[in-house]
Amino acid sequence: MTEGGHRYPIKQRAWYRRPWFTFVVVIAFLAGVGAVVVIPVSATDSLAYCSSCKATRAAEASWSTSSHKDVTCTACHVPPGFVAQARWRIEEAKNIWASYLAVDRAPDRGHMPGNANCLKCHPLGKIPNESNGVRMKHDVHIRLRNLTCADCHDYTSHRKAGQPARVTMQTCPMCHNEQGAPNRCDFCHAAPPVDQHRPDYLKEHGREARLNEAGCLRCHHDKKTFCDACHAFPPAPHFSGRWRYTHGADARTDSQSCEACHDRAYCAQCHAVTHPVDWEALHGPTSRQGPGACLVCHPQGMCDTCHEERGVNP
Repeated sequence: MTEGGHRYPIKQRAWYRRPWFTFVVVIAFLAGVGAVVVIPVSATDSLAYCSSCKATRAAEASWSTSSHKDVTCTACHVPPGFVAQARWRIEEAKNIWASYLAVDRAPDRGHMPGNANCLKCHPLGKIPNESNGVRMKHDVHIRLRNLTCADCHDYTSHRKAGQPARVTMQTCPMCHNEQGAPNRCDFCHAAPPVDQHRPDYLKEHGREARLNEAGCLRCHHDKKTFCDACHAFPPAPHFSGRWRYTHGADARTDSQSCEACHDRAYCAQCHAVTHPVDWEALHGPTSRQGPGACLVCHPQGMCDTCHEERGVNP
């Protein structure tokens, strides 16, 4: 018998099989999981993480003053559901460690808010079919042509400078045109829309249309049928035959009417032309190349009068 009454000697348990070592391993494992998973998941749900890139600074600024300033970035930009959320966070966790380890990050494709994100807070059943005099069946529209809520409500969280804080008609002509859905105003507008034009818009619209033609076509869908009703043909005075030579007085009196069709570059084609000092003696060969060479700017009567005074045959 051995000491203590045992037949065989008792071997001491190896140190790595002792309870304290198991406890340390569990704690280390949990700490590793926290470092690899929990910390990145928590970090990627913060505004500091989303705005850490220069490309998103402007988005953060517009979001901070929007009606969605209390909604997290991931609530809108990451598709709902456990699988989608897990996939996105795994990719971002990889990117976080890639930054620390100085290796290439996974490409960021970005995510526009999907309908599922919006409908979590704005269910279709609570959206009226008519609001502020405009008929709009949301449940019909979001099933057409892959439209998303953000196609129309693009100002909600990230409004650009100068963008109106309301839904515009920019997307409507995609379907509401002569080839698709009806484009009658009363099809959508239960009451006539408020005229957004200024009192002097008839004179001013040419310049604005040249700068932003798409803005006009949001309401006036067809350029050919709407604009050309006035602009296909010049005004009556243009047909006098002498308009190019007599238009100066009218242009000085009402230049805005001219600029509805003609910009300064158009006028400069004639008015910015300068002739050499000795042009009077040298212009003959040029004028003989064709009547258009001089008559673009000068009336025939001007040539005839000058030639008669000097006894020169044309």
